[in-house]
Amino acid sequence: MSTSGGSAVAELQQFSVALQQQMLVQAVITDLCDASFARCIQGKPGDSLGGREVACVHATVGKWLDTNEFMMGRMAKKQGAAGGSFS
Repeated sequence: MSTSGGSAVAELQQFSVALQQQMLVQAVITDLCDASFARCIQGKPGDSLGGREVACVHATVGKWLDTNEFMMGRMAKKQGAAGGSFS
């Protein structure tokens, strides 16, 4: 009986982690949209974006993705170095 209780707790923990990750991704997307809008959309937006606005949003998102990739690589390298020093 305790095994099924442990299994339920593990499932609940997995669901909680997945939900937290989903919320984090959604927060990042919202922040990225807000930053792109503030930077790229001039005046009152219409029904569609103009070519300049699309290019600006694309550049803003690209810069964010490049920066994120760089920072993730740097963090992985630091974690690898910290893990290697303990061995």
